[in-house]
Amino acid sequence: MRVCLINPPRIQPKNWGKPNVFQPFDIAYVAAVLESKHKVTIIDAPTEGLKNLELIDNQRYQVGLTRNEIAERIRALSPDLVGITIPFSGWSRPAFEVASTVKSVDKDIVTWLDGQHPSARPVECLKHPDIDFVIIGEKEETASELVEVHEQGKTDDFTDVKGIAFNKNGKPVITEPRPLIQDLDSLPFPARHLLPMQAYFDAVKNRPIRGVINKPWASMITSRGCPYNCVYCSVHIVMGKQWRFRSPENVVDEIEQLVNTYKVKQVDFWDDNMALKRDRMARICDLIKERNLDIEWYTPNGIRADTLDEFLIKKMSASGCKKIRIAPESGVQRVVDEIIEKKQDLKAVENAIIACRKHGIRVGCFFVLGLVGETKEDIEQTIKYAYKLRKLGAEIFHFSIATPLYGTRLYEQAKNGGFLSGKISDEALAAAEPLIETPEFTIQELQDLCLRANLVNQNITPAKLLKALRDPRKVAVILLEKLKR
Repeated sequence: MRVCLINPPRIQPKNWGKPNVFQPFDIAYVAAVLESKHKVTIIDAPTEGLKNLELIDNQRYQVGLTRNEIAERIRALSPDLVGITIPFSGWSRPAFEVASTVKSVDKDIVTWLDGQHPSARPVECLKHPDIDFVIIGEKEETASELVEVHEQGKTDDFTDVKGIAFNKNGKPVITEPRPLIQDLDSLPFPARHLLPMQAYFDAVKNRPIRGVINKPWASMITSRGCPYNCVYCSVHIVMGKQWRFRSPENVVDEIEQLVNTYKVKQVDFWDDNMALKRDRMARICDLIKERNLDIEWYTPNGIRADTLDEFLIKKMSASGCKKIRIAPESGVQRVVDEIIEKKQDLKAVENAIIACRKHGIRVGCFFVLGLVGETKEDIEQTIKYAYKLRKLGAEIFHFSIATPLYGTRLYEQAKNGGFLSGKISDEALAAAEPLIETPEFTIQELQDLCLRANLVNQNITPAKLLKALRDPRKVAVILLEKLKR
């Protein structure tokens, strides 16, 4: 069978600046599983069409290949099945447009959706006339079985295929959930030979990711799932709550392949809990050193501070770790424990920053503002806490407004409590604007607090802020510096 996997164009707020590139290794994993039996291709529309910015409105633009360009590719490839990934609900519109484009070329091409949004809203996705199937959860084994069923012509009934949704006699059917993949070492390495690797390398020469990566780089993952219960997190929708991990040898084998095949110098680990098992993390560091792999590595998705200690941080630094992100989320312990339910001691955050600074690892911090149950005073305390972490050695601070993503407990809280500021939609999620308003804060108050919080990056204290506000030009400079970061 001929299978085409598509990373659809993305929608991005204009105030985020120029678009970055991301390597869709999740799609490459599916391709690697399928290509042992089938002819597989990948279209990475945002990267291949990086220079094509289409304004949607005065707040957003779409980046990626045009519909005509995608149609031409589909005609040339003539696939039997097309899989389209939606990792974030705000990007669903261009994914549906891709499905319509595929069907306009050949209505007999079978389409499926996978990713966070389809897994959270399979029935809603099936209402679109150009979607034949939805893959729910981890997709490698499900995609393989779905393609196999079509190849064998057993298309009368798909109820035996676990982890999918489809329409039957005009009504949606959701099959039995597929068990999580337990042995991650059994998966082949991502089929990066099907990705436009040189395009990723070229793109960061003009716009280094996070101001750091400007040479051959790759994204990879060493574990899946998260056993924690953060109120806003959507990771478990696809990857589940059971933490599963690759062996250190398997992880470093892939790094070695990246170095030898693609001359990679920098690696992004996108795990949610890379250091949850400390001895495993230490072994990965040791193997990188033992094999003389000359790389720098980062954790842009964050790493739990309470999984780190100075012994491990020292090993991480020695193996090439240059920067990590950690996520206090709030500067108020009550908010962390009772509202977010992250159950992380903020003292561990402080200790990790101090140890990282000692061993030459730069630290960035994630915070989330505007949660249901949070007060303006809590947010004020969080801003003060960020200044404290800056003094301890943290360098970059990311303050995000809480987003009630479909499938999360935050979405249910906001919906059931009547705290959604308006009708939530995929379009609203793409705008990256506040969607939650409670008796504790208005939308405008939350926006103002978030703007002030981000001034921590310029080390603008409240006193300095008051002085800066007297000079509009100074404010403009501050905001431009923020966008550059």
